[in-house]
Amino acid sequence: MKKLIFLLAPVLMTACVKSASDYDTPENPEKPWNEFDFTTSAVTSLSLDYAADAAVYFEIYDTAPVRENESGTAYEKVEGIEPLYAGITDEQGRFSAQIELPTYLDKAYVYTPNVHAQTLLTAEKKAGVLTASAAEEAEATTLSATRAGGGYESDAVTKDGWKTWLGTYDNTYGRIDYAYKGDELREKNWKQLFNAANKVFDTSKACPKEYRSSSDLYLEKDAEVAITFLMSNTCWNCSMGYYYYDASKHPASLADVHPVMIFPNTQDGKWSNDPKKANKYKGVNRGTAVQLIFYPNIAEGSMEGATTIFPKGYRIGFVLATNAWGNRLPGFTGTKKYRAATSDGLSVNDKGVAYKQPRTAVYRYTNNALNLNSVICSFEDYTTDQNFSDVIFTMKSNPVDAVVDIPSVEEKPGAEESKKEVRLLKGIYAFEDLWPSQGDYDMNDVMVKLDYEKTFGDKGIYEESYLFKTFNNIAGLENGLAFTLGGDAASAELEFSILRPASEKNSAPEYEVYTPERDGNVILLTDNVKGDMGATYKVTAKYASPISDARAAVVKPFIYRTTDKDLAPGKRKEVHLPFEAPTGKVDMSFFGTSDDKSDPNAERYYVRANSYPFAFYLAGATEIDLAKLLDPKNEKTPVDQLYPAYSGWVSSNGGSNTNWYK
Repeated sequence: MKKLIFLLAPVLMTACVKSASDYDTPENPEKPWNEFDFTTSAVTSLSLDYAADAAVYFEIYDTAPVRENESGTAYEKVEGIEPLYAGITDEQGRFSAQIELPTYLDKAYVYTPNVHAQTLLTAEKKAGVLTASAAEEAEATTLSATRAGGGYESDAVTKDGWKTWLGTYDNTYGRIDYAYKGDELREKNWKQLFNAANKVFDTSKACPKEYRSSSDLYLEKDAEVAITFLMSNTCWNCSMGYYYYDASKHPASLADVHPVMIFPNTQDGKWSNDPKKANKYKGVNRGTAVQLIFYPNIAEGSMEGATTIFPKGYRIGFVLATNAWGNRLPGFTGTKKYRAATSDGLSVNDKGVAYKQPRTAVYRYTNNALNLNSVICSFEDYTTDQNFSDVIFTMKSNPVDAVVDIPSVEEKPGAEESKKEVRLLKGIYAFEDLWPSQGDYDMNDVMVKLDYEKTFGDKGIYEESYLFKTFNNIAGLENGLAFTLGGDAASAELEFSILRPASEKNSAPEYEVYTPERDGNVILLTDNVKGDMGATYKVTAKYASPISDARAAVVKPFIYRTTDKDLAPGKRKEVHLPFEAPTGKVDMSFFGTSDDKSDPNAERYYVRANSYPFAFYLAGATEIDLAKLLDPKNEKTPVDQLYPAYSGWVSSNGGSNTNWYK
């Protein structure tokens, strides 16, 4: 059963009593009505290519939603900016669809919190299509970087006593010659593990504390072990090694465990802040596997007796040396003493002092549907962003059940789809309430901000909400707020609630159950928006099965009154957007009278002859954008006097000055 839950919140709106005026004059006196529809949004083609190895969740903004932190090592999310759209790419990181966006959007910012994809892309409009490509942004990155201070041999980890016994690697980029090529221990489905990592790691947030742990891998049986490198997401060129010890004798320091080098340079060239720069210093490809070797005489500095079999009762640990490789990204060349280890008490800070907090996240991920049973380990390579996604790898053993004592995250059947919850900005509706007469065209009699929330995944939308936020006004008339409802939500059961603003009695407001009047697909939220000034009304639809974007809820807000003396019994006055049809309860006698040039016989409604509409919807507009309309000092001031670019927008039929209100 489909269930639609509608939550209503307190509404603040601006309305004022008008008198006839001559604010706007016909630009073409022979034209009986203005054909311009005052539209500020349009269906736009969006094409994205993350050049990724898995699906990517993304958001579209009209301004940069992130900024670099003080050290320039990571992005921080900018608070208070709402995206205009959100979606999920296919399994190759590509997305192509037609979506509705503001017409002013010739350049968009595409953001993702996913650890395996570039955090920020810039989409430029080309031949009418908004296009962004991670591959294009990273092209022309030939591997010709010069060495800065030499290769691995000149840097700190040799002084730490790390062994380089697994094999050889080049001295410029640290690319290894000993990658494991077999199938038994290499994670062939490593790309699927990006989805598992994305459930834990978010590039804009600190790693949840419940995933942070100091956990070495305990072997309950003799076993072979290999790791598969998933990705790095850091500006540093770090070195990664492993070590092992008898579980009955916990080591006191890294010097006691004699680390063995796995990857001299863990930079995979896809650092989410700047892959174009990082690719020039790449040391390892995603999906590279390495089999680990047990050296029974490593404490004596001897390789004698080396074997691929690790004995039961041992623990295997891993260590990351921050920026230990010598050929580094420009701007991030400082040598760090920082070492992050999976063992409790073995990590050290930049002064070489033991670091007590966990520097790794370690857990077992199982998904029977995808035939995955893997241990995932990730490092935090320094102290800045704390997202613990700087180097991520997975481990397999033979036999597969040899490694125990690892926290487990299991995906249930049918639960492999990652769902996202997001709130999107639609825009602001502004109404003149004296229809069919002209008003003063300050366009602030009723103003409503519309937001949209959805919970969705690869298969579609599971839940969606619309939020109608109203604003304070000084209108003399008592206007109602309503909307028509379309999409699958129209046939669902509806519930409503209202969020009233904070007050002395209500310092922590919460949504309250609310029952508006409903007539088929028309929802009358309130007959007087001034009765709950500053309220937000929320409407939520939940679906038993996911629905497609094409079947998503569609709302069309309008204002109305039923108390005017000249109304026919049972009818009402309604104000809709230009060319939008009214409901069946409208009093038809007002169309084509006074300043209105509608012709119901031609299905043409709410039009005028001149440059002001009775209502418009400003896509992507925020309260800050329309602060001038909301300012009581500007009451009765026409919109084109507050926003000078408005006139050019109207005279060009929307062809120019599309961002006049931004």
